[in-house]
Order: sequence, then structure tokens, then C-alpha cells
Amino acid sequence: MPEPLTLDALVDDAAFYSWEHQAHLLDLTEQLGENRFQGDLNTRRLDFVGTGTLSTTLSLLGSTSERLDTWLWGWANPSGFPPEVGALSERVTEFGRQHGIRELADAEVPLTPDLAARLSEAAKVVTRCWTSYSFAAGPGTRLYLLIEGPELALPAPDLPRTVRVIGEAISNGLVRDHRRALLSYAHLRRLRTKADDSSTVRLRLPDGTLTVTFDSLGRIGQMSSTIVGRGAA
Repeated sequence: MPEPLTLDALVDDAAFYSWEHQAHLLDLTEQLGENRFQGDLNTRRLDFVGTGTLSTTLSLLGSTSERLDTWLWGWANPSGFPPEVGALSERVTEFGRQHGIRELADAEVPLTPDLAARLSEAAKVVTRCWTSYSFAAGPGTRLYLLIEGPELALPAPDLPRTVRVIGEAISNGLVRDHRRALLSYAHLRRLRTKADDSSTVRLRLPDGTLTVTFDSLGRIGQMSSTIVGRGAA
């Protein structure tokens, strides 16, 4: 019988692929030079405007309130937005109820450290919408969005970027099961994997092979790359 799905497992499943999408969003906005965002929840549009414009379609995932010390899922927001604004968040809640994950199932959830980040990660696995954005919407209130658009699609994977993504994602402290996170990333990126033993996994990328070694606690301890036609890096 498979183990019950948990919030931690969903966060691990999303971790590296989500981080890569966030890094890609940062790259895109930096190309705009000095920029600002402008959004309209009623029309579901979020634009980043600088020397050019990056246009995306938004969904309201949820919001946090310092006064109430809670997370509120987007579909339960009382502001009267069109139903499609919170539709993705409603899908997450339905998933949470099906799998008995209280943090996803309840309309309002007490805040704990990193909860908003963890719920955002889990939501990406459920919705397959991998890029998020958040901003302060007033004193003590923050909105969390999922955004979509053709320019947000990732470029082809390569070794330098993959090593950077994995290293940075681990450092943010959300990943619990490093092996699960790595294998999920390989699956989502459609990379072939080979497990030499319980402590080593190799990922085959277009420009070479990434060898990932786990320590005795199952954490990623070392990464080494072999570029096609070159030695190890």
C-alpha cells in the first residue's frame, strides 16, 4: 500500500522544478532593466514593465494576514473577485480533501513559519502551474499568486543551471527528502536517471551527466558534472 501523501512530500516534489521557474522569472524581469509590476485581479492580468513588458495571467492562490495570523485560500477571499480568479486554489483544496491534507483542505489555516511558501510549493504540484509571485497588498496583508504565460516556459536544461538550481533550492530549507526532490525534478524535466547504489544518482542532461551523492542522512552532499567531450567539473 502506498504511503499517504503529505504536505511535506508535495513540497519536496515541487522544490527544484519550482525553484528553476522562479529563477527563470527573475532572469526575465532583470532583462527588463529597472521594472515594476502592475496587476488587476479582476482581469487576471499581471505585467512586469520596464524597457519592455512581460505579460502574464494570474490566479489568486491565497493571502496572509498578520492581524489574523492566518493563511486564506484564494477561493475563500471575500473581496468578490470573479470565480476564475480563485479556481486554481479551489482545485488545491479539493485535492487536499481527497488526500486528507488539512493545510490544503481548510479554507483558513493558522500561520506557521514558512507555511505560505510551503503551500505555494504544494499548489504547484497540484495545478501544474509552476511560477508564483507575491506582494504586499496593504498593511499586514500579502497576496500570493500563480502566474502563467508562454515566456515563463523553461529553456532546455543544462548542467550549470541544474547544479545552481539544486544547490539554491536546498539552501532555502524547505526540502525534507532530498532524494525524492531530485527524482521528482528529473521526472518533471524528463531527464534519464541511474542509481548506481543507495547513495548515488546520475542525471543525464543534453550537455552531460550530473552525479549526485547523498550522505548518511540522505541529504545531497556532493554534485559533480561531466560535460560531453570534457572531464569532470
